Amino acid sequence: MKNLITRCMILVAVVLTPVFGEAADDTKSILMITWRGLTTAEEGFVEKLGELGIDADIDHFDANRDQTELAGFLRENLDVLKTRDLIYTFGTTVTQTVNNFDIANVPRVFNIVADPVGVGLVGSLDCPPSGMTGAKMSLSPDENLELFRKIHPVQTMAILFDPRENNAVSEADHLTIAAEKLGITPKRLRFAPDADETDLQLSSLIPQLEGVDALYVTASSSFIAHSGILKEIIPDDLVSIGSSTAYIGEGITLAFGTEYRERGEAAAELAAKILLDDVPPNKLPIDEIDAADAILFVNADSKAASTLRLENATNTVVYK
Repeated sequence: MKNLITRCMILVAVVLTPVFGEAADDTKSILMITWRGLTTAEEGFVEKLGELGIDADIDHFDANRDQTELAGFLRENLDVLKTRDLIYTFGTTVTQTVNNFDIANVPRVFNIVADPVGVGLVGSLDCPPSGMTGAKMSLSPDENLELFRKIHPVQTMAILFDPRENNAVSEADHLTIAAEKLGITPKRLRFAPDADETDLQLSSLIPQLEGVDALYVTASSSFIAHSGILKEIIPDDLVSIGSSTAYIGEGITLAFGTEYRERGEAAAELAAKILLDDVPPNKLPIDEIDAADAILFVNADSKAASTLRLENATNTVVYK
């Protein structure tokens, strides 16, 4: 299956044209659409498909964080897309964009979506819409805050989000409500690293972190794409929590969740039920991480981590 991952990388350039390879009769035809390149989630997805006995011909298209380019690709290749056995989508923006096109006859499995209910992808985690299911990336804001409070007392919490990303706005809204229910004062901070005048944004943002007990960083592809930006924002002595484990190593102190690879494997399990057992996607509940099984990832290089009360943690602790 390692060769298949390599082949997916090579096919990035090929899939941009209307020419697609044809799968053999006994081979499943899958298209993977990603937002910011191949990640370990896709590695896990492809390798798990092989373990489950699925012989798959996989093409890959990466949007390079450009929704216009993604929409253009879908529009130009719509007829070919309708012949696929399954489409895998990475992230909220890709999944929402694909859903806007008339390919409901093709089963779709999304992955690395923080809040599929909040952004309107599904009405509920138990009952996804026709033609689609997927794997949820993050714990709910309520679960994250409950686990977080066990290891770090919080009275005032800053919430950092990119107002240009729907998933980040939705998460910030839910976090605000969850924090207020727990008696935590939320402080919403907007930051768009893709926008102009980043230095001006930073000079306005950083002083607003004074007096807060913690910083919560919502899921945002722009924060990950601009590697190092969080290290400029977060003071060394401020405890920060990310909704995505991808932030570990980018300056975040901790995150509850699981590895991207595991989410890819979970998506593959769903795909296998669709491809091998002919289960309709909407009959498969969205796969989510159980809060009790979530791993507490702690940034080994974070100075603020020394202030955490890890003896109170009820989750497995892993330093990264």
